[in-house]
Amino acid sequence: MSRDRAVVVIAVAVAAVLSVAAGPVAADITTGEPDIEVHAPDNTVSPGSETVLELQIANDGDLGTGTQTDAVLTAKSVTVGVTDEGPFDVRTSRRSVGTIPDGSSVPTTVELVVPEDVEPGTYEIDVRVRYTYTEYVSQRSLRRDSDSVTRTVKIEVTEEPRFEITSVDADVQPGTSGTAEITVENVGSESANAVRTTLTGSSGLTLDGGAAEAFVGDLEPGEAATVDVDARLAETVGGGARPIEATFEYRTVDGLQRQAGPAVGSLTPAAEQSFSVDGVETTLSVGATGQVTGTVTNEGPTAVDDGVLVVTTGSERITLGEGEYALPELEPGESAEFAFDAEVSGQADPGPRQFGFVIEYTDDGTELRSDRQSSRIEVQPREPVITVEGDETIEAGGSKTMTVDITNNREETLTDITANLYADSPLSTGTDESFVDELEPGETATVQFELSAAGSAMPNTYSVEMDFQYTDSRGDERISEVSQLPVQVTESTDGDGSLSPLVIPVALILGVALARRR
Repeated sequence: MSRDRAVVVIAVAVAAVLSVAAGPVAADITTGEPDIEVHAPDNTVSPGSETVLELQIANDGDLGTGTQTDAVLTAKSVTVGVTDEGPFDVRTSRRSVGTIPDGSSVPTTVELVVPEDVEPGTYEIDVRVRYTYTEYVSQRSLRRDSDSVTRTVKIEVTEEPRFEITSVDADVQPGTSGTAEITVENVGSESANAVRTTLTGSSGLTLDGGAAEAFVGDLEPGEAATVDVDARLAETVGGGARPIEATFEYRTVDGLQRQAGPAVGSLTPAAEQSFSVDGVETTLSVGATGQVTGTVTNEGPTAVDDGVLVVTTGSERITLGEGEYALPELEPGESAEFAFDAEVSGQADPGPRQFGFVIEYTDDGTELRSDRQSSRIEVQPREPVITVEGDETIEAGGSKTMTVDITNNREETLTDITANLYADSPLSTGTDESFVDELEPGETATVQFELSAAGSAMPNTYSVEMDFQYTDSRGDERISEVSQLPVQVTESTDGDGSLSPLVIPVALILGVALARRR
């Protein structure tokens, strides 16, 4: 007994003696103290579990003397904490539970982690309760005190089945589906019969369209079984494992139906299908139709047998002949070349352009698209559709057949080509049209015209002009730009080339008449 408590006892004895002489005033002295106990109503836990253990803090006060029981038997400012965790991991710090009157109990909780390797059996944890109370009260005074008690709480670790997901084997890419092989194991200490599991995915993973239910069968301690479920991954941004949660229903060895779980595993997606587009080149120029070529490579990880290359350009002045290019079957690492036509408007400016490439394909009926890749190409300045080459010499006052070589300067075949020749004085044409049935890209043909030079023509270099009407590879009729060719007029070899006095007036008269007519 402490010194203070001895003093209280003596004071009580004195008060009892005085009560005989002093009457009812001294009889109002009350002494006592709370009596705290701790117990767990449900103290069973499972290995490998995280449990919120409920504790009941009960007060059955011990009255010494007097009648003011509430004053001396009530525990105030009560706090509770675990001081000895035993084999467990307690994750709750000291908690306040307030006031506990005599004859009452107050609940509180502690978070308890049970190790997986703990053996079934009975274990103990120590719980310390601190509180304040009034140990002595009379009409004239009172005395307060504080105290703490440590109580032992027993915890039962039960023998029962317990399940874990030990492996998930699946070859499923984002945006695709496939079979996932999920292995579950009874890691508990008891057998489980007629085990059924319900499996659910999250973060874009769907099992059997929502929740997969599978029959596992009987599992002895340490025994595992594998179930197959359909797994589908959303085509989401980013990678990383997708969580799987499993709950279990089973029958105990005593025939009782029980539930367990959840157990958590994860499915790691296979590498996402990818492609590369390389070596993009072009023959595009302003006002012309050209080709864009390149190479598509399947970077894996799986083969693709129905891929389509989709090409886009942000320029309104470039028209694609075909915006889609069917690819052959491509094994991982295989490549295929592509080529498609594109036409550049005559109002376009030369310079760089951006082309986008996307591969569309299917996997198990699901339509998928690769990431967009971009390539920068150059549109060259305008070039003539048909180039001309010729170098004619003609005498003043003479005529001759003019020969011109024309070459198809496009990456397409031109048909129904009509060459037109235009000449100004002192040159004139007799036959000013010539026809060519077809010109392949780069092919050259020869066309002829009748050309004359006036007798009055001064020796000099003059020019004639040519243009072409043709049909392009799309069947559209077009007219080319105008090209110029030099013609050298030389002095006539007939006579001295001088004009008689009569010719000059006649020429002047004819010139005036022609001007008026025009």
